[in-house]
Amino acid sequence: MQKIEQLCRRFLWNGNNECSKKALITWDKICLPKSAGGLNIVDIYTWNKAAILKHLWNLCKKKDRLWVQWYLEEAGVTTDEFLKGEKYAIKTVYNKMRDKHPKVQWRKLICNNQGCPKWLFILYLTLHDRLYTKMRLKKWNTGYDTTCALCDSEEEDIQHLLFKCPNTSQVWQKILDWQGIQRQTMGWKEEVEWAGKNASGNSA
Repeated sequence: MQKIEQLCRRFLWNGNNECSKKALITWDKICLPKSAGGLNIVDIYTWNKAAILKHLWNLCKKKDRLWVQWYLEEAGVTTDEFLKGEKYAIKTVYNKMRDKHPKVQWRKLICNNQGCPKWLFILYLTLHDRLYTKMRLKKWNTGYDTTCALCDSEEEDIQHLLFKCPNTSQVWQKILDWQGIQRQTMGWKEEVEWAGKNASGNSA
């Protein structure tokens, strides 16, 4: 399982099975539900437990055996709860075994979004403040020039790159006017909060 997870990690960050890029977000966070700030990628260790539990469920008549009781306790499932129902669905048990996490305010921007996957992934990294701006790259290279390439006047961080730079600010203002939204552009955090409140679709 460790090898499988390793390949999944490398594919997510590199697009292949080579180890060359540093993970921008921890794998545990990546596996969280989208509503909790993750990408809902299957946690194979938890899924494996849920799959093994199916075999134990088939041995329900032997529930008095200590090893069965021990595994149920390790999985965080009570015996009565485990035996309830006539069918066993690994996905249902998997979801139940995962810890509950608070929902993030910007979940509607990712959940049920029909945009291009690449765009959504860039948005996801930006929401977690992991986008490769010049200010972030400077953390690994102290001599890195952090001046914005668009305006050549201020340092390039997410706030500046996306909204505060005069060039991008003009683009966003034209988009707002085009959509009939009568207001001025705001900062990154304010725009995310506004977008989250006004996002259409089912609640996530």
